[in-house]
Amino acid sequence: MKPNSLDDWLDYIDLNRPKEDEFGLNRLRPITDIIFQSKIAEKIVVIGGTNGKGTTAEVLNNLLQESNFKVGLYTSPHLFNFNERIRINGFPVSNSEIMSAFEGIETIKKNSRLTYFDYATLAAFIIFAKNNLDVAILEIGLGGRHDPVNLVDPDISVLTNVELDHQKWLGNTREQIGEEKSAIFREGKVIIMGSSNMPSTVMEKVQKLNTKTLQLGVDFVEEEVATNNLNKESVACSIAAYKEITNCKIDFNKVLKNTSLLGRCDVNNKFILDVSHNLASVRNLVSFLNTEFKDKSINAVVGLMKDKDIHDIIREVKGIVSEWYACSPNMERAMPANDLKELIFDETNNKVEAFETVDLAVKEVLRKDNCDLVLIFGSFFTVSEAYESLSELKQIEL
Repeated sequence: MKPNSLDDWLDYIDLNRPKEDEFGLNRLRPITDIIFQSKIAEKIVVIGGTNGKGTTAEVLNNLLQESNFKVGLYTSPHLFNFNERIRINGFPVSNSEIMSAFEGIETIKKNSRLTYFDYATLAAFIIFAKNNLDVAILEIGLGGRHDPVNLVDPDISVLTNVELDHQKWLGNTREQIGEEKSAIFREGKVIIMGSSNMPSTVMEKVQKLNTKTLQLGVDFVEEEVATNNLNKESVACSIAAYKEITNCKIDFNKVLKNTSLLGRCDVNNKFILDVSHNLASVRNLVSFLNTEFKDKSINAVVGLMKDKDIHDIIREVKGIVSEWYACSPNMERAMPANDLKELIFDETNNKVEAFETVDLAVKEVLRKDNCDLVLIFGSFFTVSEAYESLSELKQIEL
């Protein structure tokens, strides 16, 4: 049965998964050999790392648009609609463009079975190749070596940082994870690193390639610009990449002032929504809260995936939270709310309530109204559902 709508297509690509022994990029190369007969852009930037990829991509996109470049942006995951993943000059592409790309993939893939992320990435390649882009910015979804974004040869590779996350897939040490993530580097092309503390495997890869490398704290610094709630290291990487692409002079402060990302330390009335879901990103969140909202009473709505370092995450946040509302977003990988409740209580001894859904947790924290601020965090899925609930309850405007 041929899918008739984008929703039909998304259901289809989510079910037609390859078996574990079918993973790897070689099965995609015959497809990309056809797609790449047309350039996807004059310049390609690939952004990998544990945290800060989305911020780096968004800021670079806005800087380039300010200089009148035509820019394609591919990121993941999305908060509300799949179309958010593929944007041209800031606008999500249409359902019909995505469906046409999916149909094209079906035509050329033959018997290959693809993941949801394969389809999404290949669709972005096809759409970008048709739009005569000056620059394509592509965010790595997971790792680097086996991510379908790594099928392209970037002019600039940005590695924001390397921390522990997705250990099941990438390895149990920073060195192992760094080896996976640094696979996006290319001989003779520019490498930008957003941390002065990279694993030895990353630095060894850089030395082996003997190519132009810019490292935060060594070759460039966090510039004195107005970053609002944006991650300063990510902003620094974006500016460094921008300067490698063009000499056009722009007002960085103006662009950054007008750049905001949903779900990244997003302060909206009394709510702070953040998609942080690993220890490193939660540390950044806590630092932001301690700087901007010291001495404020904070209650937290939290929903986390079962495969995360939940004990460490809760320990990091517990010093600033008074009451907890544990919930379970509508995801198979989500930790059940009652299990999360027990874990939080064991770690904090604070008051904790459990709710089967994010919506119920949000409604309860609103009903009580006994704090200065409400922090909502733990995953893209938790934050996405919270935005929808708060919007329906007319607490925020999206």
